[in-house]
Amino acid sequence: MNIKRCGMKKFSIFIILLFILFFSAQAQELNVEIKPESVGQGKTLVIYLESPGTLKNLEAEFLEKEIRFYEVGKYRYRAILGIPLTTESERHNILFRIKTEDGLKIEWKETVQVKKRVFKKEFLSIPPEKSKHLTSKYLGKEGRKIRKVYKREERKQLWEERFILPAEGWISSPFGAYRVYNKGKASWRHKGVDIANLEGTEILAPNSGIVVFSEDMKVHGGTIIVSHGQGIFSILSHLKERLVRKGEGVKRGQLIGLMGQTGLATGSHLHWGLCASGVVVDPLEWTKKKIGD
Repeated sequence: MNIKRCGMKKFSIFIILLFILFFSAQAQELNVEIKPESVGQGKTLVIYLESPGTLKNLEAEFLEKEIRFYEVGKYRYRAILGIPLTTESERHNILFRIKTEDGLKIEWKETVQVKKRVFKKEFLSIPPEKSKHLTSKYLGKEGRKIRKVYKREERKQLWEERFILPAEGWISSPFGAYRVYNKGKASWRHKGVDIANLEGTEILAPNSGIVVFSEDMKVHGGTIIVSHGQGIFSILSHLKERLVRKGEGVKRGQLIGLMGQTGLATGSHLHWGLCASGVVVDPLEWTKKKIGD
């Protein structure tokens, strides 16, 4: 069996398994495609694997984390994963392990270059009536609740085309920014983009999916989480009103809420975050191109 490595430049690396060639009159080919070959911190990586027949088992590991593949065609598999903001800017291994129906086990490595990105630093002042939430029990509690939602699995791809901006307005805070609150009382990375506009501005579903969370919280305020399938989630926070409930299906561009300043917010805006396989990524990347088939 040959392993064909395809990147954006469509080059190939062949690993010949001599004992298969010895017993087989015709070598089979396994195609691996990684897009892009060089990916920035906080960006999205897509891996395609195409086999000549059914695989009994397909496993992969990246940054000491298991990669989840989904079947997207006959003998064709795809994984979409996020690159954590804190990933070192160097080449990292992707370890593959497969098992064919004939019982053949193959293990090999590919590499991907992670590029360093420059992120903005922001200093924010939260009023006393809201600043208590900076270090309160609610912050950790809400974070755990959201991460639990992100573990829900939907095997089908529900999104279509490119994602759209979920609200009209201007970007008041970019993804990945270093945020320092009240002169260092608390700090963390911004896990989404903030879109500012007047209170009551319509909030639209950035793409099709299923509402898997719709609640009011102390820190995140009115929050909706939409599963777009196959490990991709949108979170929309600080809403004045939530117009959809858990379990509802939504279509790309559908009205789902109204902008507000609920929770830990200094003004009317929408926080839009995107999660790919458990890792937050820059949602604006998904509005500029269609990611996946």
